[in-house]
Amino acid sequence: MSNNTIIATVVWLAVAIHVVVGIAAARQMTRLPLIPLLNLLTAGLVLAYWVERWYSYLFRGITWYLSDQLLPACALLICLISALSLAGRYQGTVVHWVIFGVDSAVVLAAALFLTFFRMSRMI
Repeated sequence: MSNNTIIATVVWLAVAIHVVVGIAAARQMTRLPLIPLLNLLTAGLVLAYWVERWYSYLFRGITWYLSDQLLPACALLICLISALSLAGRYQGTVVHWVIFGVDSAVVLAAALFLTFFRMSRMI
């Protein structure tokens, strides 16, 4: 199995998880706060991805710009909102659904891109 197939499969699994969580939350099938949990998990994975870049910025002398930190800052804000919601300090139902919708659209776009785009060689 090629790397493209593995990555596409993982991303399609993420799409399926988003669909299942969205349906379960919309129909109120469980009392668990599924949307804030999924938002926290997704934002946490974004931050985990950026740890390697931050390490490079700090210890390898790579130049970084403030604009490079907008995505991880947004992910950190989502983690904070989700943690406050899970702790019962902030309801934020509409905010969580908006974050979930944007995240679902991005994951679906990534899945479609990885399914239909093939790079045969690197230059």
